Amino acid sequence: MIDDMQGGVSVGTWLAGIPAGPVLGAVLSALDMDAVSDDFVVDVLQACGRQRAHVEGLYTAAVTTVVQRAAAVGSDQYASDEVRAALTLSRSRARTECDFAQILCLELPAVHAAMLAGLIDRDRAMVFTHHLAGLPEDLTAAVIARVLPVAPGLTTGQLRARILKLIITVEPDRAEDQYEQALADRMVVGYLDSAGTATITATGLPPDEAAAATERIAKLALAAKRAGHRGRIDQLRADIFLRLLDGRFHHLTRTQMIAALLAETSPPNPATPEPSEALTEVVGRVSGIEVRALLDTLAGLNNLPGELPGWGPILGSVARRAAGRQHSGQWRWVVTDTDGYLIAEGITRRRPTTNPPSYRAEGGIVELAIPATTLTQLTKDPPRAWAKVITDIATQYRRARERDPVGRLDAQPGRRHPANALRRYTQIRDRTCTAPGCRRSAVHSELDHTHDIQHGGPTTTTNLAPACTHDHALKHRGRWTVTQPTPGHFRWTSPLGRTYPTRAEPITEPDNGHDPPPF
Repeated sequence: MIDDMQGGVSVGTWLAGIPAGPVLGAVLSALDMDAVSDDFVVDVLQACGRQRAHVEGLYTAAVTTVVQRAAAVGSDQYASDEVRAALTLSRSRARTECDFAQILCLELPAVHAAMLAGLIDRDRAMVFTHHLAGLPEDLTAAVIARVLPVAPGLTTGQLRARILKLIITVEPDRAEDQYEQALADRMVVGYLDSAGTATITATGLPPDEAAAATERIAKLALAAKRAGHRGRIDQLRADIFLRLLDGRFHHLTRTQMIAALLAETSPPNPATPEPSEALTEVVGRVSGIEVRALLDTLAGLNNLPGELPGWGPILGSVARRAAGRQHSGQWRWVVTDTDGYLIAEGITRRRPTTNPPSYRAEGGIVELAIPATTLTQLTKDPPRAWAKVITDIATQYRRARERDPVGRLDAQPGRRHPANALRRYTQIRDRTCTAPGCRRSAVHSELDHTHDIQHGGPTTTTNLAPACTHDHALKHRGRWTVTQPTPGHFRWTSPLGRTYPTRAEPITEPDNGHDPPPF
């Protein structure tokens, strides 16, 4: 244990007396936590919290400085992209970081000073920036004078409530304007969580309409439960929410929705009417999606993960189910080399003879990836249900190798718009928008000429790359430059002169001579 007294005062008092900054950082770095007694371990925690707030204050100052200098030599609109590339952030996260840092450092210096002093942490500072950005200076000063001194002792919820109450009391019209702006910025975002399931969130919604929507879901779930559905009420609410969004309940009456829910999850019940053929047809109208997976995973030979581009990895079982639903979509085959990169690609119109899914989507894309060595093995002894698919891919692959597929794609360099085959090849090779940190699927990105076509750039595999709308503009209006030294390898250079190389991730795992990881 360390001494409970330092210079005649307790450890707690001693630590509390050290200002957040270099000295406190050095003390905490040298501290052996195992040697701290139970009486003072909480004091150490509080000191660490103050020091963390100080470091986060330094970080926001650095972000603000980089943004200001990037804007000075480039463009205000694209200044956050320097931070995005330097810190390997998503575009939305970088913009959030930059907006927060600039508001804090430039508009709310007193709040920033409190953060540097270790009095308030990042979360509390974000409450101030969220509610005070753009307010008149006198109102901002009044709120800070009233609330900042007590902020260290408030939770973020309590702090938010105090600030909102003051703003609405003093400036009700401005509070109304903020509400309208939040409505204008409403959005829906989807992402994967750590369990591999998905989360969909909607923000900026009118509260009365949101309440009505959730009430409708709750009532439908309760009605289905009363009709004999065996699922939990929360599961039912989630199922109804999803089916209302993805199209399965499009144009269905309330009675038909409940019947569809019962038919999906309950065993046959003579007392429950079966859905009509018309109901089944309507339920099947679901938007197609893009699914990527190894061919042998889709054939059920392993459970390696697949991918939903823009979302992330999904379980092999989910990939099989999702691919089956894209039966009428475009099925792309992709053969890769030992490093996992593209050798050849094409389209197969063959489909496996597996059990049909409960419903089929309209359109969609399925990417069947397979290393060349695995294709050779599967061709010798294909799974029966997938025999026609594998034979077709093997035949197309052999022919493609015989006639130099890339040379054929580059045969019309003078075209302004690439042919479908060249577009598809580039999408498969580059996977996503090629800008640093961007995860936008290549399928949902624009196809950009690395060397602009109006300046003589050819429409070829050596000069094309996917670029999302933002990053396409980043290049043309944001004063960033892009080169493609070799096909599929890119170098993005910012207005500050920093260069960020990018290349797509391998399509399949590289063959390093080791067994694949167990799943």
